[in-house]
Amino acid sequence: MSKSLEKELHSLREKLSEKDREIECKNTTIQDKDIQLQEVIAAYEARIEKLLAAQRIAFGKKSERFVDISDDQVSLFETDSEETAIEASDMEDITYRRPKSTGKKKQNLDDLPHQEQVIPVPEADRVCGCGDMKGFVKYECKHMLHYVPDVLAVLVHKREVLACKKGCQQSIVTAPVLPHILPKSKVTESLLAYISVSKVLDRQPLYHIEKKLEREHGWRISRQIMSRWLILLADKLQPLINLMKDEVLNYDISAVDATVLQVLNEPNRSAETKSQAYCIRGGPPGKEVTVYEYNGYRQQEYVTGFYEGYKGTISSDASPVFNGIRKQNGVHLRYCHAHARRKFETIDTARRRGKKKTKKGLAFHVLKHVYQPLYDIEAVIKKKTFTSDEATAYRHEHARPILEAHKCWLDKHYDLTPGQSPIRKAIAYSLNHWEGLMVYLDDARVPIDNNATERDIKPFVIARKNFLFSATQAGADALGVHFSLIVTAKHHGLDPMAYYTEVLKRIPLCRSIEDYEALLPWNFKS
Repeated sequence: MSKSLEKELHSLREKLSEKDREIECKNTTIQDKDIQLQEVIAAYEARIEKLLAAQRIAFGKKSERFVDISDDQVSLFETDSEETAIEASDMEDITYRRPKSTGKKKQNLDDLPHQEQVIPVPEADRVCGCGDMKGFVKYECKHMLHYVPDVLAVLVHKREVLACKKGCQQSIVTAPVLPHILPKSKVTESLLAYISVSKVLDRQPLYHIEKKLEREHGWRISRQIMSRWLILLADKLQPLINLMKDEVLNYDISAVDATVLQVLNEPNRSAETKSQAYCIRGGPPGKEVTVYEYNGYRQQEYVTGFYEGYKGTISSDASPVFNGIRKQNGVHLRYCHAHARRKFETIDTARRRGKKKTKKGLAFHVLKHVYQPLYDIEAVIKKKTFTSDEATAYRHEHARPILEAHKCWLDKHYDLTPGQSPIRKAIAYSLNHWEGLMVYLDDARVPIDNNATERDIKPFVIARKNFLFSATQAGADALGVHFSLIVTAKHHGLDPMAYYTEVLKRIPLCRSIEDYEALLPWNFKS
């Protein structure tokens, strides 16, 4: 081959090599751009998932069941009046307002149905010092507005007054005043119970209760006065709450969840600052307790302080608020599988609702092959009459292999998914909290999720959506007291209205811990 041809061939080879390098650079650039494009698409998908989740919360079904198909609201406690009302005069302004369209005369207490309760003088005081029986002189009457369901009546306390018929000096004696939880209030315990239960179970703002009483009965009891009553009642009922907390702390299985609550007037805080209200469950079988409590400052310190010295397993979500509990000796923090499952369920729901039909993805796999069988196992345990040890063994035999295989699957697919995608975030959540997700296997008394606590906190959340905020910390604290007693009573099969009425009657008679313990829902006898 001539030198000219060799030179030309060498030149062509160099040009070909340059072309190959250009093509390789272009391919590398395309790959980089493809990776960048995937990241952008994943970010947009994450944004779409958030929007779909928000749309679902606002307008969609709340059920997370998996089926494989191949403002003019007002506060609970008024801003200006509740603190001043407690310190103000004991006089209460309960007035009647006549409907506009009628020409009837103004109604007063005498126009309402009356019930009488005669309070006799004790036997020891019915005999005069001279030896003769004292004769009846008169009744000393106290008129109180009394609540009977759908009837507003007046309960008249008629206290007997006796005197010696011979006119002996200092022989006049009057029947004692019946103890009342709010001695200077002009309402009976049943009306106070009605307001409390309406606030908690019917989720009625005091503004609504005020309007209802005025509309249906013509009587106006201002929301400021009702607010005052609720706060004062909470102070009287606090010993029962303390005993309920003791039951939670003395049992080794507990659960906690939190929601936001805004309080307008707190020292050194703006009105816009949102605090936390906690729902804490626990207590041994037969003494199950649900406690609600407000806290405005340093949430992690509050939770850690509540469980100080606690020994046992606590169910919660993975909020950083609960990190302090995890560091305590003798405490096992069990994370909620419903929270982990929910992240995959949201992705699969968005896929099924999308306009373009897409194939079943990774989220579907987790729902179908992990969480559906795990919850089937829990259903079997619930259906069969297992002892606690038998149920724990059943979980180890059937649920542990599923979770161990799931852990391997999570490790494998974490690096195969785009960094900003919802599916990678769902996988990362499970991996980051894996130790807490496995805790429930070791004790059948510990539930697989925290749904029971979420169900208990739901009435509080719905009520908060009605009243929006509390004016002061005293109001928020009172709300927790009433929720705790009424919801716990309901869980124990009691009629909340009857229970609360009777408790309010008996509280003034309590003189010992045993007296208070008799009023706890599981000990209560009407």
